[in-house]
Amino acid sequence: MFLAEVRAAAAEPEDESTCRILDAALDAYQEFGLRRTTMDDVARKAGIGRATLYRRFPQKDDLVTAVGLREVRRFIAAADIEISKAANAEDRMVEGFVAVVRGLREHRLLNRLLSSEPEAVLPGLTLHGGPVIALARGYLKEKIEEDQRAGFIRDFDAEPLAEMLARLIHSMVLTPEGRIPTRDERQMRAFARTYLVPWLRV
Repeated sequence: MFLAEVRAAAAEPEDESTCRILDAALDAYQEFGLRRTTMDDVARKAGIGRATLYRRFPQKDDLVTAVGLREVRRFIAAADIEISKAANAEDRMVEGFVAVVRGLREHRLLNRLLSSEPEAVLPGLTLHGGPVIALARGYLKEKIEEDQRAGFIRDFDAEPLAEMLARLIHSMVLTPEGRIPTRDERQMRAFARTYLVPWLRV
């Protein structure tokens, strides 16, 4: 899933029936996991017929992708809200880090799958994780460049910094245990201000 695909999907309006399907699928995936959830399960939860479901999503993978794209859009929107509250570029770095780590830590579907069906998500996050890194890098690059255009930080190539941040967060998702704080938000802010904010000044 690349950033352009996420935006393209976001631009497509979701009618009431599609929203109901995606809500039902998300609920089923969180409750039963991807492997055990059938298209019939989703149709029943959504209160629609199988034909209606298959017209919109011909394959199970199509539905899984649609749910995933919507969750990414929601995640980005939530992070944007937190970042927009910050008064300056340094605070945006701090609050963005906290918002992303908190969001990943509390994301019910991601954590459900990592704990119960790692084989369903780990290939897409490891051996085939390039698109995930690219998505995060693209989003972070845009945020850094917004502050550059506004004159809040000096001009430099934002992409390497965006990739370092993306890979740090990616590693924290896969291996949360370590010395980087992920639970105490005061400590998370202190970490970001001490170790991440200086990257904006190099």
